[in-house]
Amino acid sequence: MESPEEFPFPFPPYPIQNQFMKELYECLKNAKLGIFESPTGTGKSMSIICGALKWLLDYKEFQRNELNTAISELDEKIKECINSSDNWFSVQTQQIELNTERQIIQAKLNSILQYERKKDTLKEVIEKMNKKKQSQNHTVLNSIKNKVEAGNVLINKIDENESIEENLLLEDIQDSESSEDEEKEEEIYESTKIFFCSRTHSQLSQFIGELKKSPYSKTVSAVSLASRQNYCINKSVKKLKHLNLINECCLQLQRKKVTVKDEKDIKRKKVTNNCPFMPGNQDLLIGEALIQIQDVEEIVQKAENLKTCGYYASRKAIPYSQIILVPYNTILHKNTRISSGINLKGNVLIIDEAHNLLEAIERMHSVMITGRNLLHCYSQLSQYQKRFQNLFSAKSVLNLSQLSFCLKKLLTVFGATTKSNSDDVIDAVTPPKLYKIEEFEITTEIDTVNIFELLKFIKNSRLSHKLQGFVEQNDVNLKIHKHNTETRGVKQFLNSIKTKSTEANISDTVTDTTLDEEQSNNPIIAIISFLECLQSCCTDGRIFVIPGSTIGQSIIKFLLLNPAAHFHDIVRDARAVILAGGTMAPMNEFTEQLFIAAGAIPERIITFSCDHVISRENIVCSIITHGPTGIEFEFNFQNRQNVKLMDELGRALLNLCNVIPAGIVVFLPSYNFEELVYKHLEKSGVIAKLSLKKHIFREPKLTSQVNEILKQYSLHVKRPQSPRNGSLLFSVVGGKLSEGLNFSDDLGRCVIVVGMPYPNIKSLELQEKIKYLKENVKSDAGQSFYENSCMKAVNQCIGRAIRHINDYSTVILLDKRYTCKTKALPHWIQRTLIIHNNFGSMIGTVAKFFNKKKNKTHKKE
Repeated sequence: MESPEEFPFPFPPYPIQNQFMKELYECLKNAKLGIFESPTGTGKSMSIICGALKWLLDYKEFQRNELNTAISELDEKIKECINSSDNWFSVQTQQIELNTERQIIQAKLNSILQYERKKDTLKEVIEKMNKKKQSQNHTVLNSIKNKVEAGNVLINKIDENESIEENLLLEDIQDSESSEDEEKEEEIYESTKIFFCSRTHSQLSQFIGELKKSPYSKTVSAVSLASRQNYCINKSVKKLKHLNLINECCLQLQRKKVTVKDEKDIKRKKVTNNCPFMPGNQDLLIGEALIQIQDVEEIVQKAENLKTCGYYASRKAIPYSQIILVPYNTILHKNTRISSGINLKGNVLIIDEAHNLLEAIERMHSVMITGRNLLHCYSQLSQYQKRFQNLFSAKSVLNLSQLSFCLKKLLTVFGATTKSNSDDVIDAVTPPKLYKIEEFEITTEIDTVNIFELLKFIKNSRLSHKLQGFVEQNDVNLKIHKHNTETRGVKQFLNSIKTKSTEANISDTVTDTTLDEEQSNNPIIAIISFLECLQSCCTDGRIFVIPGSTIGQSIIKFLLLNPAAHFHDIVRDARAVILAGGTMAPMNEFTEQLFIAAGAIPERIITFSCDHVISRENIVCSIITHGPTGIEFEFNFQNRQNVKLMDELGRALLNLCNVIPAGIVVFLPSYNFEELVYKHLEKSGVIAKLSLKKHIFREPKLTSQVNEILKQYSLHVKRPQSPRNGSLLFSVVGGKLSEGLNFSDDLGRCVIVVGMPYPNIKSLELQEKIKYLKENVKSDAGQSFYENSCMKAVNQCIGRAIRHINDYSTVILLDKRYTCKTKALPHWIQRTLIIHNNFGSMIGTVAKFFNKKKNKTHKKE
């Protein structure tokens, strides 16, 4: 397989795009682990698509040619053997060996041909159906519709003669485990695939959009994998709020085993014993997905039209697809990967937006539970056991008792018992404690319980689903949000969470009240996740016990310190792994903490970084050490309350608004500091003065409000109302607007970063992470991690502005400490970097930059 010099591309590629595709092709061809950096706005997605798919199709052709060549060579050898005059016994032996070898190779080739025929058949079915339109499908859809309406009775309504309590009993564990009796699906040959992974559903949709624009849109098949929450069209299942409950309810409906008595009942009631949308006409939907590239919303629409399940159809389409799009969680969480039917063996994994991959893996496998979760889970479990104690098997009674024992013991770390109330005040103020997993289990005495067997029981018996059903169908007081009639308990807790400082000793505490409500109503889900963490290797994580003002507010948190522990299987199985992002520096973090720590040899790892497509004259980056009146800019923690410094910042912003047109985005280090600065500037009258020149907006606290703020910001940039000439948006580094959003053209003519967003060094979690890196990676890895956390966040903010080759913008860094961090900035920013010790010289440079652009625009007109 020779590497190509040219790649199919929707337009003449830039030299750096061509270079990117060549390097990517070589990496896939040689089965390497690659770290690829391509600045935002350089057409990274299209480069990935065209480079990777060119290799995939070449490799597919190469494999087939190799098999055909091998068969031809063996045929020649067999002929020579037949015509040979050697001893007949040795000739026969050699002939048998050659025929056996040929049969193996022919079987591989046949499986490829069979796979392609099946794929073509699915496509033909859709093409024929589209030709005949809807005429022949009406009767089919009507019959399915009747099945749907009847099936909904199973979930929505239970026959009066049927006992509700039968549905709440634990599953027969042996039945759940004996998968051997279930029908074995026919093994399907799967060609080499590319799994494309990104952080969010919207980013995957954007990638689908790029794929549709690519030269491969008609030649490759793609499928998007998403959760049941995204794909489920069964309203009765979808109404369950928590993902785990939706999953369990869906699996419950997929049970194939039905007793003779159940079968008679089902026939008598005229209902189905599974989801009415399963199986449905899965082949039609799979064919639809293969014949045309579609995103999740489009597949859901087709699933509703065909009255079949898009979730299972998307998974059944995996063997026939060449590119599979998946969110982070699906790939990076092993159990989810297995349950989704994803096999990375011999396949390619491309992870986009990978700059925060290490942190994403850590967050994904870190779990927090509160005292409130423990108390209410124990309360629900006790009442459930009491209600059905005479109907449980001895094994179930034993396991439920062990779970109750674990809950009791976990409460002891707060000095609480099962008789405590959620709002009981903790008298003695105790500092947070840190444990290794082994130490925690010994301290709480839960080391006497086999956690592995207990979790197996919980999974097989569908305990969380049964317990939730019991809570819903019995006394409402079992529900957490109605358990306490006093106004101070839960409301006080939720309000305390809302107002908790983001720079407090506990980082990453729960601030989403919706999530907290779900965890409260279904506390067993959080408990199970925590128990699963106890299966981790002792050195890979730590457990924090953080006492609150009340028992309910107290927290136990598992923190993963070694993300490589959950990346080992991926590195081992995948043919190649590509980490791609706009800013991947420092790359040694991924090399040392992820690839090598996960068992990769250094020779297998390659790195690639390309320049930006924009010319030097379209970007100016300035570091400012002093403000307009000469006050030194150093926005560190000690100076955060400095009134004079905030006044100087206000003067700086007023001056910049006078020379910068259209949109300005100002990033501040934290939500607390943004609040502090804005209120001070408002009080001092600076906001009123800024409002004369720009329409002022602030990053909203709620995610649901982001789109509206951006819409208004954009409107006032594109259609400014005189005397204003645009908008100014106060945002937060690492917040909702610092990643994944585009401030192209007039929306982002200037990005201002105020201060340096270092994480809180007093955080116990950060200190433990630094200590872990120092002891397990290398001596300076901990300090490097602390420095890099800041600069990676800054670089993400910088990347919001320049989005295409003709875009232009300015970047202004307001803090003298940036003068020592120039090497940590993106290479394309370093090209035009100027350090200004005098504010006036910076204003002059910026004014000259925009005047030049203004004159060019006038000349064109």
